[in-house]
Amino acid sequence: MDATKPEVAAPAPPAPLADPRVDKLLEKIGILEQLFVKRIKDDQAHAAAYNTLYQDMSKYRDDAFRGAQKSLLKGLVLIYDTMKRSISGIGDGTVREMVNLHVEELLELLHRHDVERMPDTLGKFDRNVQQALGTEPAATAEEDQTVARVVRDGFKWGTQVLRPQEVVIKVKK
Repeated sequence: MDATKPEVAAPAPPAPLADPRVDKLLEKIGILEQLFVKRIKDDQAHAAAYNTLYQDMSKYRDDAFRGAQKSLLKGLVLIYDTMKRSISGIGDGTVREMVNLHVEELLELLHRHDVERMPDTLGKFDRNVQQALGTEPAATAEEDQTVARVVRDGFKWGTQVLRPQEVVIKVKK
């Protein structure tokens, strides 16, 4: 280009003719857009409400089932107690072995449902998993609040105590 000549600007494009049909169409598209946005927000709110309701219903169902299951498991623990008492009244022999076999089968059935017998521990008394049925004197201060003997086995169902272990504790007077 020659530096002495001034630049000529390109002519501006002609202005589009205003068409009322196009304006009406754009207005209707704007209204549709607003309706779609509102519908999407409503659908999201309904989905959130449905998910919350579904979670609540699932929790209620699971709690009801767990409550019914807990009652059944406590009944099985009572059968275990009866069988253990029966063993103490039976002399040595085949009948005692058969009852012991049934006790082991019952413990296996409980295990399949996440119920475990608490081990017999003669350490410090633990109110979270044990219930004191009685006391006996402790010979030393170190023996104070320790378990003297287990009267009835305790059972845990997962992390929850199904039945506390019933014990006699030593108390320093």
